[in-house]
Amino acid sequence: MSEEWDKAESAVRTLGSTRTVQAMTASDLRAWAAENNLMTRTQWPKIKRELYKQFDVDYDALREREQRERAEKLAAAAASAPVVSLASAGDERGSFAVVGDADTSDVAWYGSFHKDDRIFRPGDQDSADEASAGKAVFLAAKVRDHLEVEAVRLRLRVSSERIDGVKLADLAAKKQVILDLEVTPTGNPAEQWCLEPGYGEWRAIRLSDLVVAE
Repeated sequence: MSEEWDKAESAVRTLGSTRTVQAMTASDLRAWAAENNLMTRTQWPKIKRELYKQFDVDYDALREREQRERAEKLAAAAASAPVVSLASAGDERGSFAVVGDADTSDVAWYGSFHKDDRIFRPGDQDSADEASAGKAVFLAAKVRDHLEVEAVRLRLRVSSERIDGVKLADLAAKKQVILDLEVTPTGNPAEQWCLEPGYGEWRAIRLSDLVVAE
């Protein structure tokens, strides 16, 4: 226990001056901690406490403030944001698909999950659904980058009611994507694409083709 406190104290001290640390975002601090293997269950709370002791930085308050500011900014941008319409699905055997409204190969990203995928677990359908929905958010964020707009709205159709919509919406918000999640137990076109042999790359898609009229 004492060793962890010593490690936290010395690690936080390396961050630099008070001005430097107070200018860092919560994401900056998390990235620094992850890079230095400080995000463990017992070490991270001590890191946060040392941030407060040494630099008067309340990490939890900082994170909450940034989340609130991000939500307010997204709400302001929502009215004029372009709409991206996608459907996603995953299969416990290891395949995924994300497709646009046209439901053709021109707007289909499909294939097998990477062996090091952080979410998907072979044989677990819930994780396949969650991981594929995360890929849809990723693709919507790429559309936002392509259009060079402040935010996009994502209409996402999924098949599973067990997807954590709150968690997914938070992930989307971090990427300036406003999520509108629709659960459609039947008729999800992405399910058929999960069965397609081979793969389709998202980079082959003309991203503007994923934008729809309201």
